[in-house]
Amino acid sequence: MKKNNLYTLAHLVVAAIRIHEHKHSGPPTIENICDTLTISLEEGNRLSLKLSEMQVIEALEKPGGTRLFVKNHIRIEDIARQPEINNLQSELDQFKESRKEQINKIKSIQSEQAEKKKKLQEELDQKLKNIMKNKK
Repeated sequence: MKKNNLYTLAHLVVAAIRIHEHKHSGPPTIENICDTLTISLEEGNRLSLKLSEMQVIEALEKPGGTRLFVKNHIRIEDIARQPEINNLQSELDQFKESRKEQINKIKSIQSEQAEKKKKLQEELDQKLKNIMKNKK
């Protein structure tokens, strides 16, 4: 099963919460969910924040850590089933593309300047030769 869309990940998080509640008779922490789903803690925090905003789960701050509860699992069906667009990757690609354009522009300006310098040097050499011929 691909875990590349929020819909699938939401189902997995809710299932992991229920499994942990069944096994341990208590609500899980974000770390427990991450271990169960073998995802990074950052990804687990991102998912729990998104699902909390959508009111699918509820995160309760306690002295022992943040505990997760299923609030309204039916709201998962409102989530689009398309793959999530990785905004960071797309922004990075855009930055790389703009960087390439800047480098190309700089190279073209440098080549133009080199051409101007070469022409100017040729003109000066020619003028110098003419001056030297006129003196003889």
